[in-house]
Amino acid sequence: MRRGGLWLFLLGGLAGGPVAAQDATFESRLPREVLTAVQPVLEAARRDSLPVSELQSKILEGVAKGVPSDRIVTVLSSLSRELRTARTALRTAMPNMELADGEVLGTALATRHGVPTEQLLTLWENRPADGSLEVPLVIVGELSRRGIAPTDAVDLMNHVLRSGTALSTAAQLPSKLDLFLPNAGAPHAALLEALRSLGIPRPPRGPPGH
Repeated sequence: MRRGGLWLFLLGGLAGGPVAAQDATFESRLPREVLTAVQPVLEAARRDSLPVSELQSKILEGVAKGVPSDRIVTVLSSLSRELRTARTALRTAMPNMELADGEVLGTALATRHGVPTEQLLTLWENRPADGSLEVPLVIVGELSRRGIAPTDAVDLMNHVLRSGTALSTAAQLPSKLDLFLPNAGAPHAALLEALRSLGIPRPPRGPPGH
């Protein structure tokens, strides 16, 4: 599963610290035309505390593929709107919660795949004390994208978090679902097989979707 480079920048005590150095390295990899085009979007993202490193990764991906600068800006602006909407929703619902960049991205991706933010908020009740919900949020989005009802995907992930299942194991659910789907015939049936194959206990209320 691609993590997307979503780690908080380490703010140095002096100007020109790690963030500035990272930005300089990033900027040196861009054609001047692209750098000029994307700077307003990146500056707005920094002001709004969005995951800038994810946006930078998307820019570098576009440059590597030879995408024109105007198209890069279009994609970048769209992703920025998704991230801004996700962060605003999370901050409104949990004004005192410290949000990891990965959680903002995971929320944006899950809502892109049809999972309402209101349902995602229940995951914070089971958030690991020493970890981020980035991986669980991405899993919920990927399960929803594969045909699992959003409510079932969120309920299952809450069950996974409560059961203490390793997230490295849970992260295999989408690919395992893909593996079993041709024979299972339906996403929920394939998900049951995926759970069995990974040794993840069934939710107490029964199989997802049943």
